[in-house]
Amino acid sequence: MPSDLALRRTLTVRSPADGEKLVLVKKRGESIEHVLMKAALWVLYRPAYPNVRVEVGIGDAYKPDLVALRPPPGGLAYGDPEPVFWGEAGKVSAPKWASLFRRFPDTHVALARWDERLAPHEAILRKALDGRPRRAPVDLIRVPADLERHIERDGTLALSFDDVDRVRVESGDA
Repeated sequence: MPSDLALRRTLTVRSPADGEKLVLVKKRGESIEHVLMKAALWVLYRPAYPNVRVEVGIGDAYKPDLVALRPPPGGLAYGDPEPVFWGEAGKVSAPKWASLFRRFPDTHVALARWDERLAPHEAILRKALDGRPRRAPVDLIRVPADLERHIERDGTLALSFDDVDRVRVESGDA
């Protein structure tokens, strides 16, 4: 457990890709690991999705931990934006996965787990996919327990996909 970070109410990190700053507020009952997983996902996926945001409701029954939105064809006057990326940190229910996979086959989905083997979670995700056609990948990320060592003095979270374990389920794999 990240002991020296556990007492902070906020965590500020910078993206190594562009220096952008993210301030995360630790909510009551939320573990520091959950906050760190959100920071890790933000840093890892920001280069691909520069508009990724944390803890933003999108008017859906489910609220993502991280999301990047794409405007509807023709602009906002023609509908609500759809998620192009959806990130989750920690536990996610099977009904939530099934709902997301059914409704958003073009959305890149990522799940971060704190220092856990990914195989059991991969099995759960494959069952939730249940042959549903996907045109975007699903990533499982194991965030290392020593994530703190990747945070530099200026708050830059120097983390890349080389520093984490990742299992990618491509559309043809499901």
